[in-house]
Amino acid sequence: MVMKIKPIKTLANEIASLYTIPIPLLDIAEDEGISVIYDDYGTDTFDGITWYEPQLDTFYIHVNTERGNFRDSLKGRFTLAHELGHYFIDHHRHAMEKGLMQPHIHCYNPFGRNENWEIEREADEFAANLLMPSAQFLDDFRGQTLSGQLIRSVSEKYKVSFSACAIRYMRLNFVPVMLVYSQNGKVKWQMRSPDFPFHRLRYGVGKVPENTVMGDYFYQGDSSCCNQDEIVYAGDCFQTYREEQNKLEFLEYCIGYKNNTFSVLWEK
Repeated sequence: MVMKIKPIKTLANEIASLYTIPIPLLDIAEDEGISVIYDDYGTDTFDGITWYEPQLDTFYIHVNTERGNFRDSLKGRFTLAHELGHYFIDHHRHAMEKGLMQPHIHCYNPFGRNENWEIEREADEFAANLLMPSAQFLDDFRGQTLSGQLIRSVSEKYKVSFSACAIRYMRLNFVPVMLVYSQNGKVKWQMRSPDFPFHRLRYGVGKVPENTVMGDYFYQGDSSCCNQDEIVYAGDCFQTYREEQNKLEFLEYCIGYKNNTFSVLWEK
């Protein structure tokens, strides 16, 4: 039987409460007797994998440095937190100990689905709660005006990526936001808080809307408005329901890197 998400959140937050921020993941592994091995396992393999050796009654976590998962890198921290989830979530650990769940590779992809999707989703949920414990995380935003710089500042405190911090914020549904990741001028995915006023971008999961910061980045080669809050209009960004909604003002904070952008949008 699959464990519900709420107990996983509680478990991760209880473990986090025993340590200081930023969460010292290697200390947690050492306290549990888990061997963490960082090595080059190739680019087309995995980010992390958890292995149980029954003869030694020992768990091993292998972390792939070739895919950017270094000890102190933001991606490496999330990968290790994810793999610790496989150990701490009881039905994951027991299944590995009994040989009912074979070690499977973890390649970070928060939106892809495969036969291990439910298990990976649970480990991701554990990782987010371990790295960004709910009570402390919300305290960092409470009483503050939402801005891209605030998200960036909080992400630096917890030593997580800007996108991981923004996704965590969105899922806690504090101030409703929409998150958009695009590549080569095409929207790869979008996520939104339950209370965000619009459901879809102007072209859905298709081309990036033109009159936006992400649009300027791809269509004009203009990054001058990136990394700052910029006013955009609902009619340019979203599929609106009434004409009077088109002039509603939103803020967009966009990060551009090579052929990728990540944007946070919220109502002004």
